[in-house]
Amino acid sequence: MINKQKDFYSSLFTLLCLLGILSACTVSATSSDRTPTTEFPDLIQEVSASAEVIPIRWVTLAYLSGSDELILEVNEGDQVIEGDVLVQSNDQRFVSAIYQAEAALARAQNSYNHLLNFPTEAALSSARSAVKNAEANLERQQELEANETVIEAAQSDLEAAQAALEELLSEPTQLEITAAENDTKAAIWALRQAKQASALRAPFSGTVVEIFVNPGESIGALQPVLTMADLTEFQAITTNLGEVDVARLEVGQTANIFFDALSEKTFQGKIEKIAQRSSGTSSVYYEVTLSLDEQPEEIRWGMTAFVVFPLQSEN
Repeated sequence: MINKQKDFYSSLFTLLCLLGILSACTVSATSSDRTPTTEFPDLIQEVSASAEVIPIRWVTLAYLSGSDELILEVNEGDQVIEGDVLVQSNDQRFVSAIYQAEAALARAQNSYNHLLNFPTEAALSSARSAVKNAEANLERQQELEANETVIEAAQSDLEAAQAALEELLSEPTQLEITAAENDTKAAIWALRQAKQASALRAPFSGTVVEIFVNPGESIGALQPVLTMADLTEFQAITTNLGEVDVARLEVGQTANIFFDALSEKTFQGKIEKIAQRSSGTSSVYYEVTLSLDEQPEEIRWGMTAFVVFPLQSEN
């Protein structure tokens, strides 16, 4: 009987303890409901993407119509200056075009000089002699009482000789001079084009990065010959920036750039251009071009980078 009473009181005590705990929880919950909600600071938002290092200026050169007998004037790694001949061609098409252009220029210059210096004393003397001979012939035919047809022919010869002399004595018009000048300019331009067609020149100063052909080789139209670049100034171009993220960026926005090869330092950049059209086939992504505030000496064409674009907090 005593044991049963102990069990009863023990159970009662346990029940009271549970009720007390539940009551405390209820009060705590009610108190919490009445406490003003704490507003957490806005989390920093950002967009990130992988990127590749690309020179700001680079070009792959080729012959528009192909070429034979290539002569390489440079090697990979050579430093070149704008206008330097990098590759020369002895293709007979180019050589023939140069000869023809040179002949055309000589003719144009000769015509122009002839127009300005004409008439010469020899030409005037010849024209005056032609007039005198025509006059003498007409007089002789008239003295011989030649038939009307012969006299008319002699008269026509005299008139033609006199017209030729008058033309020599007249000065060239400004229109004729301008036309001769333009012919000369066109011939000079044609010769320049013919010479440029046979040679590939450096469009800017830089470094020969890669050569794709061998000396003496024949190549097809637009087949790459060599690639050159200015390796003193680079930019970063994103490679996997999706359409959702690109819509949150704008030109002029800053970014943090982490190069895999220079992981100990963070570089700053700025968005210079956002592609208007997506790239890729299996997935949609947009190229965003970033300038670098600093050009590290260790940077190389093709290095990979990770770009973080901090975004303004949205309330």
